[in-house]
Amino acid sequence: MAMNLTQGAARATIKPDEARTLRQAGVLVDDPRRDRPRYFDGRFLAARDLIRDQQYILTREADLGRAAGSGVAQGLFVAPGTTPQAIRITVGHGITPAGELVLLPRDLDLDLADIPLAEQYSARFGLSRLPAPPMRSRTGLFVLALRPVEFTANPVGAYPTSLTGPRTVEDGDVIEATAVVLIPWQDDGAADDLAARRGRAARALFGEGKTDGVSANVLPIAMLALSGNNIAWIDAAMVRRELGADRGDLPGLGFAPRALRLAHLLQHQGHLADVVAAMGGRPFPAASVFPLLPPAGPLPAGSIDTVDFTQRYFPSMVDVDFSIIPDDELPALVEEALALPPIDFLASEAALDLTAVLILAPVPRAEFRATLAALESRTRALKPAAPNQVAQRKPLEILRRLRIPLPLAKPDVANPSDAMWVKLARQDNLWYVRRRNLAYRDDLAGAPLAVAGGNDIAIERDVLTRVTGLGLKESLDKVLAGASAAAAPKVIGLLATPRIAASPSLTAAALGALAEESRAEAGSEAGRLSQADVLKVTADLTEGGVGDGLLRIEDSATPDKATLTRLASNDAWRKLDAQAVTASRAHLENLVARVAPRPAAPAARPAPAEPTPVKSGGTKPGTARRTTAKAATGKTARKPK
Repeated sequence: MAMNLTQGAARATIKPDEARTLRQAGVLVDDPRRDRPRYFDGRFLAARDLIRDQQYILTREADLGRAAGSGVAQGLFVAPGTTPQAIRITVGHGITPAGELVLLPRDLDLDLADIPLAEQYSARFGLSRLPAPPMRSRTGLFVLALRPVEFTANPVGAYPTSLTGPRTVEDGDVIEATAVVLIPWQDDGAADDLAARRGRAARALFGEGKTDGVSANVLPIAMLALSGNNIAWIDAAMVRRELGADRGDLPGLGFAPRALRLAHLLQHQGHLADVVAAMGGRPFPAASVFPLLPPAGPLPAGSIDTVDFTQRYFPSMVDVDFSIIPDDELPALVEEALALPPIDFLASEAALDLTAVLILAPVPRAEFRATLAALESRTRALKPAAPNQVAQRKPLEILRRLRIPLPLAKPDVANPSDAMWVKLARQDNLWYVRRRNLAYRDDLAGAPLAVAGGNDIAIERDVLTRVTGLGLKESLDKVLAGASAAAAPKVIGLLATPRIAASPSLTAAALGALAEESRAEAGSEAGRLSQADVLKVTADLTEGGVGDGLLRIEDSATPDKATLTRLASNDAWRKLDAQAVTASRAHLENLVARVAPRPAAPAARPAPAEPTPVKSGGTKPGTARRTTAKAATGKTARKPK
């Protein structure tokens, strides 16, 4: 179909009476912004008609610009200038949220102390109602933005509009331009350190979605912190958004647009680099600087203490694990993590308790297989730097660990796995990502129902046979005698777990823990070992690190039955387990000698005595030889015939 140049492509024209009917029915919507003059022969043209034409075209261009989104299309980077009061903006262009184009055809050097000229422009362009006096000592946070403006220039002579009217001079051109403006950031107005206000501003923008005080008619390109007109810091990613960054977002499934999440990551990288430089490389907790962390980001060096593998960057309520990843897969994992909400350190402890973080050490793909082969497991748990603070423990952990906490296991540099973990933790390119977790509730209605399965008779027979062979039958009988009917099967199930069944030391330790728990219940009203007590012992023995010291001793020498009986008599094995976990090789040998002493060497058989000559009147010949033979063999020699 040919294009109609007078009506436009595929533009239907309806009659005025038909338009009146459709408008009354409510199915016709007028757009007053897009009225344009209708030209016909014999019409008297005025300047207002041509102005309406220009406004119509500008409005249509703005609508098209808004359809593509808003943000920086190219360039417009902000950097410090040659003086503390100067900045430099590079060439580039972008689109404001209102759809207007802003353009800098050349690099712009701006002196922030030159306030009078800037405020005259502000008044002329309608950015403020009245010209304000120059501010020579601006202090606070300001948004540096670009605003599209226009002004008239190039005067020309105007003919009179009447026969007796005089000739005048009017500006003949309308010039479009871009003005640089500073917008005060409306934060809490606190007079504290500008560095602290930087973190709060990031939380307000990326966590709360605050955009107050920034008009849709300007394009923000950076946030500045000024102290007496001197630049304290420049954070471009705080307010800068890239054009088209939302186009790759999921269809409305993210907590925030992708452009905002990507900007938060970029802003955090720049903020973290400034903090690390100011701290001189000293480790620091993240909550002391960043009220809000993006769901993924770099980790400062030294956040993991390789002496005892604790971390001090995240709060103790957050579960933190350490793992490895091929370096070429890290961007994809970070991109996936950006769909998760940020980590808000000002949230409640219950929210932080449900937060899990994975620290990743990027490894070149060519070295990934060798690195993985040197590790005993792909993931290693990291404890907080202050694990003994009772106020930061969970209620269940407080009930389970009323006794003195066990010392943290220190890595053994002689162990290839621990040595590799230490090497990975000392990298300066560690990243963290927030982990997904399934929501769970502890107030589910109902009662647990045991489901029968497996050959329980064979399992019980195997446990009894193994315990009897270890000399622990009497210890098991005492525990079962003091256990309730529901607790006895749990005792057998605990002893049948693969880790405990494979270790004589852990079997004895389990019986010792049950015996200690049974003695603790002796003074209670029930006075017997309940099912809950057995489950508590099971959770204690299956906690990470418990029993590792006994396994180290057992790898060197198997304990004898007497030692196993002592381990099964009480809860004293915990001290031995804690000592063996952190023991050096020499100390470990002493513990092995104490637990599994070497049997004494058999006594050497004495040599036969030489015959002694007998004098006349003494013992008969042959008597000495028979006595010696009896002493040597233990039997009486037969009398020779």
